[in-house]
Amino acid sequence: MRLIKIFLFFLIIIFFLPFFSVSCANNPQDKGINFNGIEMATGKDHELPFNMGNMKEHWKPRHLFVFVLIISPVILLILSFLANKNKNKLLYNYCKYIFFIMPVFNIFAVFIVRHAFKTAVLKEIRAYIDSDITSVLKFDIKSGFILYIIFNAVVFGFAVINYFIDSPSPVQPESSSRQAS
Repeated sequence: MRLIKIFLFFLIIIFFLPFFSVSCANNPQDKGINFNGIEMATGKDHELPFNMGNMKEHWKPRHLFVFVLIISPVILLILSFLANKNKNKLLYNYCKYIFFIMPVFNIFAVFIVRHAFKTAVLKEIRAYIDSDITSVLKFDIKSGFILYIIFNAVVFGFAVINYFIDSPSPVQPESSSRQAS
C-alpha cells in the first residue's frame, strides 16, 4: 500500500505538468502553447498559436471536467491513509475494490479530457476566425498525458497485487480421515 501512496502522490504532481500543446502546423518555428491540468481546468490567457498579421488576440480555453484528473488521485490518497488494515477492516476491503476501479476510470477520463479540450480550443479559436482551421492547428500530447496514463496503470497493477496478497486463502476441503469416521 505504501507504493500506491507514492504513485498517487506523483499523479497529483503530474497534473501540473504539460498535458497538451497547441501550435500552428504550417509554421515550423511555432513552439506552441503548452497546457497543464490547472490551465486546462481554469483557463489561462494565451496569444493565438498562429500569426494573423497585427492581430494579437487572447483566448482562454477551459474545461472543468479536467478537475476529475486531480480529484480522483487526491481521494484515493486520502483513502489509502484512512484505510488501515488493522483499524478499519471494512473500509480497507472497500478500498481494495476502489483501487481497481479508479485507475481505469482515470485512464478513460484523460482520453475524454483530450477530446473535450481539443473541442474547447477549436471553439474558442473559431470565435476569432470565421474559417475552418482544424487543418492548421496541431495538437500534440506532452509528457504529463503519457505519465498520467503510465502512473495510473502502475497504481492499478499494485492494486491487483495488493488484492491477491491480502485476499484470504481458499477454503480447504475436509480431510479424508474425517469423512471415513
